[in-house]
Amino acid sequence: MAYDISEDKTRVKVSRVLSRYGFRIQLSVFYIPHISERELEVLFINIKKLVNPRTDRVFFYPIEKVEVFEGYPLESPEVLVL
Repeated sequence: MAYDISEDKTRVKVSRVLSRYGFRIQLSVFYIPHISERELEVLFINIKKLVNPRTDRVFFYPIEKVEVFEGYPLESPEVLVL
């Protein structure tokens, strides 16, 4: 999951929500290794409540099989955008 959020306060809230599901791999990128469909739905709802669709962007990249290159997960090209 990657995001570009304009407000500091909102960015911190989103980061806190995401840290409950996975771990940060860059400042605005989280890796969520194991999540059920129901948990993903709840995560979508919670993030959508926080962000401003006019100024913020949130991207969910599903990764079916994680391959690691020098410690970094490589994503599949499919993208879900809130």
